[in-house]
Amino acid sequence: MLQSPVRQLCAFAVVALFFVFFFSTGLSYHFDGEARILSGGIPCQFLQYVVLKTISPVEFPLDDPTRRTIIVGDIHGSYIYFRALLDKLSYNPSSDVLIHVGDILTKGSHNGSMDTLDFMTTHNITGVRGNHDQKVIEWRAWLAWIGTQQGGTRWLAQTQARWETATDEAENDLDPEEWLKDEINKRKEHRRWWKKIPAGWKLFGDHFLVAQDMSEEQAAYLRALPLALHIPSAHAFIVHAGMLPSDPKYKPTHPRQPLARVPKLPRGKGKAANENEKTQVLRTLQELAVLAEVPQNTVPYNLLNLRSIVDTKVTKDNFGKPWSKAWKHDMLRCAGFDKDLLMPPTSVKPVQELLPCYPATVVYGHAASRGLDIKRWSIGLDSGCVYDRRLTALVLGSKGAEVDEDEGDDVDTMRRFVVQRDGEEKDEDHAEKDQEEHTDDYDDGDESKDEEASNKKNKNKTGSVRFGDAHQGRIVSVSCS
Repeated sequence: MLQSPVRQLCAFAVVALFFVFFFSTGLSYHFDGEARILSGGIPCQFLQYVVLKTISPVEFPLDDPTRRTIIVGDIHGSYIYFRALLDKLSYNPSSDVLIHVGDILTKGSHNGSMDTLDFMTTHNITGVRGNHDQKVIEWRAWLAWIGTQQGGTRWLAQTQARWETATDEAENDLDPEEWLKDEINKRKEHRRWWKKIPAGWKLFGDHFLVAQDMSEEQAAYLRALPLALHIPSAHAFIVHAGMLPSDPKYKPTHPRQPLARVPKLPRGKGKAANENEKTQVLRTLQELAVLAEVPQNTVPYNLLNLRSIVDTKVTKDNFGKPWSKAWKHDMLRCAGFDKDLLMPPTSVKPVQELLPCYPATVVYGHAASRGLDIKRWSIGLDSGCVYDRRLTALVLGSKGAEVDEDEGDDVDTMRRFVVQRDGEEKDEDHAEKDQEEHTDDYDDGDESKDEEASNKKNKNKTGSVRFGDAHQGRIVSVSCS
């Protein structure tokens, strides 16, 4: 069956962009991420990145009255609550599409992580990898590698046996890091083996144990998770931590910014598409350019760990300007590709410059300290289940309202947050001010400190959530305590 001219044009345009992406900036993408992480001593063969997966309309149904798309926030091995959320949603795998935003593993119980991974693998659930999933992937690669070193398997087995004996004999919980320090000092003849563990890695920690216990099928599932999902039909991205709309080192209107210029359609054969079809192709190209050409988005570490912007630099810490606020700032200035709409109005009042772009939506997790974080054009779903708070899902599609509401106080967690381009946006900015001054370090234990702040920030968000150009969704959650 032959493709329509617009499909041919779109396919050619996307292929052309990715040819440029992977053979020019693409190499920079891969190696920039490795260089940053390699500074911590992680060999590149352990990283095993998959950059991007494109999701079709069939895989992300928004307009089918018989189907739903359910995007669930960070699970962290909280399998019981994950299943409770699916039960509340009356999840039906034959008609519902389930997607996760990463960090499905660790921090919760080991058994919970293994059960979660088994569910995701068995049902081949679509998702992205989170920073904790990435650590499991790296440990799995290390385990395979150490097994190829002569004597490596025996050394590891003997060391782990001593560790397990020590934990069984200890009256209180034994700190693996302290035990390993003593072990290294006692057994200096094994020094060459200790040097084979990358700096900062925790042997026999949560990530190691999941990596060791998972099946090859489960490992393959994790390795196949991309850093980002792109849904052209919805003009949306799903990433674990976040992404930037533009390089903060330059003004959003600078010519080097992808949103500051209209993409050029590649020359191709066939009939010309109509204006609406051309616009859809151009939007897709521009969205991909944001991922491929904004330098900070070409570093895998950032897509897995990004939280804020400080002095034009990105950081994994909570202090500074949330990246989602920068995203909203630029998206609200998108005025389309029509040159007439980009002309400044004849007004004595100064206005911010508009951009020749169309807005895109980002759905993400990672930032539990900020809680349910809903802005126009971005939706943060990590509401801190692993900290005894809530597990949250965004439900999209015509069946989105179908929820089992017989769970008492959980009915109150159905959030509505309708944001106008003006007015309410200013109120939202004011509500976010307190969130910009977080000083918590990235250490995961500190995430729970901001529970009160995040709950206060979201307590007035009730109702339906705007998604994309013209769709509505619902926020549904269950208690994790």
